[in-house]
Amino acid sequence: MYNNKRIAIAKILVENITQIFEILPNNVQILNVECWEKVVFATVLALKSFERGTNKAKTIRGEILLRVSGNLQIKDAINLVGAKKGENFIVAFGENAEKDLAEVLLKIGAKELQLTNCEKEKVKESVEQIALVDVL
Repeated sequence: MYNNKRIAIAKILVENITQIFEILPNNVQILNVECWEKVVFATVLALKSFERGTNKAKTIRGEILLRVSGNLQIKDAINLVGAKKGENFIVAFGENAEKDLAEVLLKIGAKELQLTNCEKEKVKESVEQIALVDVL
């Protein structure tokens, strides 16, 4: 698990996606991408966009989806990076991020996997894609 006080992230193995969405609180998002770094960077920018009032989505969860996918349509973003059966990343944000994430992991019963760093080139490409949402 990664934790920086306001953001906590874990890599999980998911069997039943439908059940998870019924449990997720408003400060937790689940995504199907290759790199945890991409999720953290998108979450930081989503939080900052709400602080500045430059957000494109109505919710922080939606803003994270848009930024990770590099797409401005929620429906398309869900298709591209929304949770799927198998390996996913789950991110909690806010004052009690680590505690909230731990509670959700307990409730959904997903197996937590080890976080591994992506190649620097992949992370660089991800950062560039995420930053594009601000100019779209």
